Amino acid sequence: MRALKVLGVVAYALFVDYFIYGLVVPLTPYTPVGTMSEDRLGLLYGAYAAGVLLATPVFGYLGDRIGLRRPMLCGVALSAAATLLFCFAPSYLLVVLARICQGAASAATWTAGLALVAENYPTRRVEMMGYALVGSTAGSVLGPVLGGTLFEFGGFELPFMVTGAMVIVDATMRFLLLPADRGGAAMSTPLRLLLTDRAILVPAAAVVLAAFGWGIIEPLLPRQLERFNASPAAVGLLFTLATVAYGLFAPVVSWATNRVPIRRVIAGGVVAMAVTLPFLAVAPGLISSGIVLCLVSIAFAFTLNPTSAELGNAVDRRGLSCYAAVYAVYNIAYSVGMMATQALASVATQNLGFLNTLVCASATLLVCVPFLLQKDAPETAAPASKKQTV
Repeated sequence: MRALKVLGVVAYALFVDYFIYGLVVPLTPYTPVGTMSEDRLGLLYGAYAAGVLLATPVFGYLGDRIGLRRPMLCGVALSAAATLLFCFAPSYLLVVLARICQGAASAATWTAGLALVAENYPTRRVEMMGYALVGSTAGSVLGPVLGGTLFEFGGFELPFMVTGAMVIVDATMRFLLLPADRGGAAMSTPLRLLLTDRAILVPAAAVVLAAFGWGIIEPLLPRQLERFNASPAAVGLLFTLATVAYGLFAPVVSWATNRVPIRRVIAGGVVAMAVTLPFLAVAPGLISSGIVLCLVSIAFAFTLNPTSAELGNAVDRRGLSCYAAVYAVYNIAYSVGMMATQALASVATQNLGFLNTLVCASATLLVCVPFLLQKDAPETAAPASKKQTV
């Protein structure tokens, strides 16, 4: 029962985190500070990544030293601060501070949240990671849609009032349902050592590829669907169906990892993403686009779910307990993948078009597949009896 409560809290926390992220992006030009230049907007978007990258090592270290509950509470406090600043900030610098707080909140939630799932589910880890990550996918889909709708109905403040209520619920769940931190938490493994361990680097690279493959869709596909006269509601429905497909396949992904070496499952997911992505550009209608989007989402599940679990498995195989540190690596890897996506989306689409951009993304994914299939060095390889601990 305790593990189920933890899973529910983490899934909702990831949902709120990505909901805020998705809601803020389209509303940024309408902040109370007025119109911003492209340079200022670029700095504002970069402030989020800076917050993530600066705070992630800190929360990874603290999570293994003081426990995971307090970083989770710190994360929701930072989300509340970011929401208030976005809604009422009187100056540009405070809006930048809001984005930094938002990034730091994400770092705390993802690092400690995934570590909690890994810690509470030493078995069925792939499946439960999948259920937790459904929250983030749903938030990324609903945030922009509901944010824009609420803005049209009630102006700039209404979306943040609704978000504030969601953050209050999030804070209540984290405070009441998360277990107390155990005394004498393990010493944190230095992040630099994790970043040189091939058992960590290979799944971390897969996280980068998963974020890169899925991230290229979110900013580009809605505009492409305009050729089918798709309304924002229709586009939101397609992404919602893709999220449902992701969640439904969590048990299937878990089943596959119990029968096939986990890295082969991850590599298969990357190949499937590479194959299906270009079909989004040539789908002849809205329904076929939705079907392809669901297939990409399923491939994303086969890539990300076992990768998230494999990072925890790598900790177990070494007899360690540094889950927060290893999911700090996860958070950094996902951020790198998203930043690579933004670079490709902003540059390639202007020069290559949607189809060629997706082909380039697919080629990048395929080139990296051999690296994912590399075995660990002999001294760090998993014992044969534990290779399938998921």
